[in-house]
Amino acid sequence: MGGTQTIWEKLGAIDKRILYWVLFISLAIPYIKPLGLPVSIAETSYALYNYINTLGPNDVVVMAIEFGVSAWSECLPGFVAVSKHLIQRGVKIIYWCVGYTDCDLTMEAVMARIPQLKGPGQPAGPGDYKYGVDWVYFGYIAGGETTVAQLADNIRNVLRTDKYGTPIDQIPLMKNVNSAKDIKLVVDSTTGDYGDYYVRQWRMRYGTAVAEIGIAMNYSTFIPYYQAGLAVGALKGIRGAAEYEKLIGQLGEATTSLDALNISHLLVIIAIIFANISYFMTRRKGGGR
Repeated sequence: MGGTQTIWEKLGAIDKRILYWVLFISLAIPYIKPLGLPVSIAETSYALYNYINTLGPNDVVVMAIEFGVSAWSECLPGFVAVSKHLIQRGVKIIYWCVGYTDCDLTMEAVMARIPQLKGPGQPAGPGDYKYGVDWVYFGYIAGGETTVAQLADNIRNVLRTDKYGTPIDQIPLMKNVNSAKDIKLVVDSTTGDYGDYYVRQWRMRYGTAVAEIGIAMNYSTFIPYYQAGLAVGALKGIRGAAEYEKLIGQLGEATTSLDALNISHLLVIIAIIFANISYFMTRRKGGGR
């Protein structure tokens, strides 16, 4: 088209590479510093948060690592956020896994993200969680739902030592913890149906509170337990994790991911709007129909 181009014609002729660079730079911003863009908080996230706020230093919670490394992107941020909340409340924490043999890698990732969790032999300062006193890790336990049921009946019938070989009776945290009756809450983080195991074997048999941090796909299958009063809350994938980070006031990986997702969607919407405006304005100038 001859003559000087209008702003709409220039807009419609922008090099795609420029758009890609705008997208790249925009997506990099949340990874430098989370923006904390507005996010509505689901009822199930609030419910879990409020329940944990009723707990204190005399309570013990099981954090069940029922997801593998492949699900870190969806499950790990929520698992870390809930662990941080428990630490804020001073709650004693037991970590174990009956689902994935690579849970040691996940536990290492959790410890790397929560410096307060001091491992065996590491000195614990004020505000830190001392191993064996404030938290303990039992590692992978084979057996699926059968093991979940046995742990509910009598933990010592299943576990003799922790992951590092310390006899269970020499772990101060476990002194008065023998069965599901001594646990205030089980938070199961899963990519499968392990949440069902804890509802059936812990909640329905012993009345222990159960919650789930799962991949988004699992949310629809677990939510009926919450609606029936058999679960105290649930986090829906990375979205639920971002909601929980907002609730505890510690923005982390989930917020970063959600910020990046929101920015990318926003840029696509803006691009579509301006592309259509450019099309209709240039069409009008050309006298098209």
